[in-house]
Parts: sequence; structure tokens; C-alpha cells
Amino acid sequence: MRKIKAAKIGQVIGADFLQGNPENWYKGVSIDSRQIESGQLFFAIRGKNYDAHDFAVQAVFAGASGLVLERMVPDLPPGVDVFLVPDTLAALQSLARYNRSAFNIPVIAVTGSAGKTTTKDLMAGVLSVKFNTLKTTGNQNNEIGLPLTLLSLDESHEALVAEMAMRGPGEIDFLCRLAVPNAAIITNIGEAHLELLGSVEKIAQAKGELLEHIPAGGFAVLNAQSPYIYMQAARCRGRVIFFGASSNLDIYARDIRISGEGSTFTVEAEGYSFNIFLPLPGLHNVLNALSVIGAALELGFTTGEITEGLARIALSGSRLEMLNLKGIIVINDTYNANPSSVKAALEVLAEVADDKRKIAVLGDMLELGEKADLFHNQLGESIASTGVDYLITVGRLARQIALGAIKSGMSGSHIFICDSNAEGFEKLEKLLATDDVVLIKGSRGMHMEEIIQALSADH
Repeated sequence: MRKIKAAKIGQVIGADFLQGNPENWYKGVSIDSRQIESGQLFFAIRGKNYDAHDFAVQAVFAGASGLVLERMVPDLPPGVDVFLVPDTLAALQSLARYNRSAFNIPVIAVTGSAGKTTTKDLMAGVLSVKFNTLKTTGNQNNEIGLPLTLLSLDESHEALVAEMAMRGPGEIDFLCRLAVPNAAIITNIGEAHLELLGSVEKIAQAKGELLEHIPAGGFAVLNAQSPYIYMQAARCRGRVIFFGASSNLDIYARDIRISGEGSTFTVEAEGYSFNIFLPLPGLHNVLNALSVIGAALELGFTTGEITEGLARIALSGSRLEMLNLKGIIVINDTYNANPSSVKAALEVLAEVADDKRKIAVLGDMLELGEKADLFHNQLGESIASTGVDYLITVGRLARQIALGAIKSGMSGSHIFICDSNAEGFEKLEKLLATDDVVLIKGSRGMHMEEIIQALSADH
């Protein structure tokens, strides 16, 4: 963050300054005493299962110059700045909003039911051709993570890409009040978090909160194939750009060719027609890239700059990561899962494997609500048409994937129903042969990366 004096921080976060020197300057914050850097301000955040006040003294000994606390803690070293506030998380958010307000730069907010992290990475890759770009790191896309991203903004940054998660009505509205975006991308609207909101229409309404924060001089890039998206588009005061695969849209892709090495396609937009190579397989990634191209054109990027940026993409971990383990290709897509993202990953499996043996290891898709069994069963019914040779399911809900696959004609002898990752790994290990291509995917809460780790240890 930019340098801010202790006295000003106290004013911004509404703190009582209990001890220390109000003339001290700060240029960074932390909420983790294990990762504190010298001179930083430590916010003692409380969670369901932890209270960082227990580590406040440790943070000081690790280098923190100041503490933001809800209550005093014993044994504090003398001289450390202490800010007392009613709510440390609210204080962190207030300081983040204040730091963001100092920068007049492009701020592009990305949300969607699937693909938002990949799209965030693609957008940052293109922006970085011209601008020193800050992007959301890891899973810092919620009420704690986004403020930390905003507090990483400093005078060196020329653009920001902010990923925004949504777990209920009002959350994106709140995140936008912190980040103040001037551009938006909504990758798609799907079933993710259906359990929390009850219907796809309500999911669309919650995602659409982002559009109300785009100013008249800004823009939004929206997936025309998403349900209820045109209704949500009316909430945007800025220019709206629709993308997809249909030639009647503002920007679309044609002549799409997908292989294990990536995707090639031709972009068509008003006044533009140019070819793209994207080092990511999958039609869903072509659509993710289209949204980024639409935003980049709106920001004045040349076709050459866009092509360069997309070619050098660096994705966040566990998202369609290709691993070669002694002649076996493993597609690590364990970060998260919902019906649309699993179908997209199965398409990638088919594209990468071509005529090689295809094995899908699929875990539960969580937060799908009362129709969870139905969604899993329907996914299973669609698997036979993808050419998967062997299916391993992990978890109670994923059992329905297996039952759906059997119903659609897949041989029961090629399907293995498992209760745990350890059991899933055991079945997979017995199946594997050289040149196999394996997809491993499940919701974050299923920890499917454990199977990847076990495979890596054995290969």
C-alpha cells in the first residue's frame, strides 16, 4: 500500500490509539503472524475457529510495528503502536477502501459461476503487456481476501484485476464498495452455490450486483449464453459487450480448433478479425479468453498486444494443470467443481486424450442444494457421450454420477464407487497404464488434490 501515517490510519479505521507513536509510517499490513514482515501493521482477525489476538505478541516479535485489536492482550512489548477498534475485519476493510481511493487506474472486477480465476489470470496477462498489473492472488476473493489485495496496491501499479466470490445476496455489492471497479466481466451464470441462493435466477441477481457499480464511462463484458444475463445487463450504466459463439454478438469466436496443446480460433468484433492461439485447451477457455479480448479492445489494446498477453498466460494452481507422471498425463483440476465446470473439464479430457485411454476421477460437487442428487445423476448420464473409458467416483453425492453413467449405458465393470480419496487412489493405481490420460476433479471441500499428491509420490 502507499505510505500512511499511524495517525491517519487511526482516523480511517475509527480507532482509539492506545500507545505508540502516531507519527510512524506504514506501508503494509498482514493478518498472519507467521508471514509478517518488518514494519507491517498486524490486524488481529477473529474467525469461527481462531482468534488472531492469541498471536498478537508473536506478530510483534516477528516484526510488526503496530497492532489493530478489539481488546488489549497481555505481555505486549513497549513501543508498539496499538489501535483499538470494535471490529478488526471492518477496520481492515475501511483501510482497504481508503487505500483504493488514492488510485485512478483501470479496475476490472471478474465474477461468475465458473472460470473467474482463469479469466482473472488471462485478463492480468493481457494487461501486463502495457501496465504493471496487480491481480487477486490465491483465493483472496472474499470479504477478507479482497481487502488484502486492495492493500497491496501501491504507486507502482497501473491496473488491477479483482476476482469476486459470491456466497449470498449482497456480497458482491459489498465487495464493489471496497474495490470501486470501473469495468466488469461476468464469465457465466450456473448452478454453483445453488444451495445458498435457491435458484439460478437468484444467482444471476446476486452476480448482477456488480453491474450496478459500473460507472457511465465504464463497461461490462457478459456471456450471452448465460441465463437471465440480458435482464441483469439493464442494471449497468456503462457500455455492455456480449460475447459468445454466435455471429450476432458484439464479439464472437469462429473456426475454433482445440487440442491438447491449446486452442486456436478467429476473433470477430466490430472492426476486428484476428487469429488467437491460447495455450489452454477447452471451449470454455475460448469463451473465457473472448471475455478478456472484449475488455482489452475496449481499453484500447491492439490485436498484437492481446495476442502476446494471451500467449504468456500463467494460471493459478490446480486449474487444468497438465502433469506428466512417467508417461501418464494427469489433468489436475481439483480447485473446485460444479456441473458446468465438470462438463467442461470432461471435454478437455476428451480433447487431450484423443484416442488414448481416458479415466475420470470425480468427487462430490458441493453446495448444489436439494437437487444435488439430480445434478450428479444428470452429469453421470452425460459421461458416456464423452468417451470416458473408466470412471472413479469419490463421495456420497458422486455415487449418483456412477449410477447415472450406468443408466446411460456405461459398463458397470468400468465404474468404481469409492468413499474416500485413499480408496479412489487405490482403484486408480491398479488401473493405470502408460499413455493413460486422467482427469481428477471435485469440489474444494473434497480435497481431491490428495489423489494428485499420492500419484506424484508413486510416479
